[in-house]
Amino acid sequence: MRKFLILLLSTYLALIFLMPKVNLYYTLKQQLQREHVTMTQERLQDRWFDLKIEGMKLYYDGIESADAERVEVLAWLLFNRIEAEGVRAGKDLRKLFDFRADRVVVIHSVIHPTEAALHAEGNFGTVSGKLNLKSGKIHLTIEPSARFRQSAAFRELFRKSGEGYIYESTLY
Repeated sequence: MRKFLILLLSTYLALIFLMPKVNLYYTLKQQLQREHVTMTQERLQDRWFDLKIEGMKLYYDGIESADAERVEVLAWLLFNRIEAEGVRAGKDLRKLFDFRADRVVVIHSVIHPTEAALHAEGNFGTVSGKLNLKSGKIHLTIEPSARFRQSAAFRELFRKSGEGYIYESTLY
């Protein structure tokens, strides 16, 4: 039994460390282009246990929507995490709303295979929520900053409820 567990653990670690993370990233980029989403990056580095991306920019239909200073992707099959730092609105969207997120974290686990947990902190306040991967429904709760509470974007997107200010939508 012990040999079987050692073999199972060794296989799992080999899958994680030898996974072609850069190739998977480029496959994701190719798949997103079908949805009119383009990602660019300045530097891409496979660090055995995670993928580090620096200077990432996200475009939707040719509009620079967001950029991030640093993104780390931890793909461990049973537990996956994407952490982005220095995220801000792209130059084309800053005129509408100049958001800046110090840190954005998305976590997916086999414990809840159909949900991804979201958390972000920035000049807009603190946002927490869930994305249902099966239905595409997103549910966000925000503790807004005083400046964001006064913005038109806040009044249009978030509504007050018993649990605070919430945003609900369907992505796909």
